[in-house]
Amino acid sequence: MIKQLLTAFAFLQIASAVAQVPFPLSDATWVNSEYTYTFNPPNPIPDEELTDVDYYCVSGQDTIIQSLTYTKVHYCGDAYKGALRDDNGVVYFVPADSTDEYLLYDFTAQQGQTLNDVFVGNHFDETIYLADFTVNQVTTEVIAGLTRRVVYADSYRWIEGIGCVTGLFMEPWANVSMYDLRLECMSVSGQTIFPAEVNGDCALTVGFDELNVRNSVSVYPNPSNGVMTVRCAEGQIIGKLQLFDLLGKESASVAVNATTASWEPSVTNGTYLLLVTLRGGATNVHRIVKQ
Repeated sequence: MIKQLLTAFAFLQIASAVAQVPFPLSDATWVNSEYTYTFNPPNPIPDEELTDVDYYCVSGQDTIIQSLTYTKVHYCGDAYKGALRDDNGVVYFVPADSTDEYLLYDFTAQQGQTLNDVFVGNHFDETIYLADFTVNQVTTEVIAGLTRRVVYADSYRWIEGIGCVTGLFMEPWANVSMYDLRLECMSVSGQTIFPAEVNGDCALTVGFDELNVRNSVSVYPNPSNGVMTVRCAEGQIIGKLQLFDLLGKESASVAVNATTASWEPSVTNGTYLLLVTLRGGATNVHRIVKQ
């Protein structure tokens, strides 16, 4: 027991001696990528396909919300995503078209602590998802020359001054079967911070600008009462529709050979992932709500 207390005391001394790394609120870029996987028997290794990329930028542009100062986050060069503020290691986020503040990260959290109503984002649309996390472990890592606190919140890994390894916004179903989200790159002032082996600016290093797969397919209405219409861009053909629950288990599927398809899968009410496979093999994923 005494040994355990001494070990805990030593860890607290080390943690208190580590200088806090502030969350970047100016001249920073996060590149979030989405991948889907398909199996082609007899090959046991699934094929990985990049299906979406989102760029988030902060440029130091401030805004006042509920008498507090925040820094604006944009889809780089495009729409306003929301606003961030760093309160001594606790990072808060206010989504666009809202004045409500949500906890995004707590880099001061301790092992065993429960964090309630954490904003986990959603790159399919601007729906707000909140989750409760238990901190499993707290360590430190030297990244880009700085010792950073690393918080393991359930299955998520938060890195001080960087964010979550599944992306700036964590996502409610980050890595279910056949679906993977990653923080592909994060840079500050033109220097890549994560991953450490990449040099230069994320916006220049990660060449995903040609990717526009997800935008080529629309699904409506969503939410729906059961019947959904899936439409792809002119010149493309839908080959297959598959519906998965949030644990990655296939719930329904149908073969298609058309640009537009109406489908009423026989599933219970809830949230699902719709995998749309186009002729030629391109895929993209949409979050579907049946109510």
